[in-house]
Amino acid sequence: MVELSGTSAAQLAAEAVEDAKLAERVTDMAPNQAAIAIAEACLHVHGDAKTKAEKLHAAWSVSCALVAKSAQLEEPKAAREVARCAAAAARSEDQTEREAGLQALVRLCNVCTDANAKAEVASTLMQAADAKADREADRIARACATRVLDWIREWDVATSAKTELLERTVELQKKRKDPKRGRQDARNVREARLTMEEGQVENMAKEAVADFLTDPNTHRTTLLESKAVEKMKVSQDAVSRDMYALLEAVMSGDVQAASNTSSQVEAMLKAFGGNLEGCKTKARLLALAALGGDAVVQVPYQEVAQALHIDVEEVETWVVEAVGHQVADAKLDQLKQVVVISTASRGIFGIDEWRSLRNRIGAWRDGVTAMNKKVGAVRQPPTRLAA
Repeated sequence: MVELSGTSAAQLAAEAVEDAKLAERVTDMAPNQAAIAIAEACLHVHGDAKTKAEKLHAAWSVSCALVAKSAQLEEPKAAREVARCAAAAARSEDQTEREAGLQALVRLCNVCTDANAKAEVASTLMQAADAKADREADRIARACATRVLDWIREWDVATSAKTELLERTVELQKKRKDPKRGRQDARNVREARLTMEEGQVENMAKEAVADFLTDPNTHRTTLLESKAVEKMKVSQDAVSRDMYALLEAVMSGDVQAASNTSSQVEAMLKAFGGNLEGCKTKARLLALAALGGDAVVQVPYQEVAQALHIDVEEVETWVVEAVGHQVADAKLDQLKQVVVISTASRGIFGIDEWRSLRNRIGAWRDGVTAMNKKVGAVRQPPTRLAA
């Protein structure tokens, strides 16, 4: 593993791509210059697939890291030039070079601190991902589109830049359409729009919530992270408030609360092909998932029935339903009349868990950043790679 720090790392990367002259030069280069030089060298790597993949991973990693270490005014240009090289690699007929180039573009988007540079690189990524047309290329292109939609939700960049990225993403998804993911793709786009539209945000938020609530095969969502959806809670529109209350009830597994809503909300659910009964079903499945813990737990049938607001005779049916929807890993002990839940759930969280997880991730990121700074201050120069 190449250490991503300083000119010594740049020199190692240059040696990894077997360019002796470059290895001599990068020591005296500024980070932005070294990043570009190494990226250009990545276009001329040779060897068998495994060796080439290792060299390219090491060199592209250092190149992207050096972009992030560039001076503030130099970063956008360095990012643009490294992205140009990575895009050229991503259009290669060589599968190893292609994958390495796309991975470099994703990595570059993650490390850039300049918002406009991020958007430019992401746009380049979308173009590169759409350059090939085969089954593997379709898979990679769809994965890139999903990643860009996540970025649109997360990044604080200009609305015009987000609009361009969103249009490219929608166009790519249409070309590389996956029949099994059509509804999910549409939902991802709608949720991304919530972060950038101003005029029709509230209507779009209601539609996004209704779509999630009426999809019987989806039990996880990023809607709870959306500011537009959160505003529904205090909206002047009664339907928005009721829709948010229903979302809260379902995600917290509160079957009783999910059983009561306005006729307007029921009409909206019907327009999306669902009904209130489907929301109660989703709430029951999430209530069952919430009974799980970090360790194996045994929950009596009676307790499950109370949590799900069902008869004891229905418990086994609902457990089978939850396992089938991958909401929980559970088994039935019919002799003891207990449900054995082996894991809490597979990424299924209630509202409190989502907020707690977001806070823990933020604290973890801060801790890792602080640790990296301390380690970087005392670390010795990394061991040189063999050519």
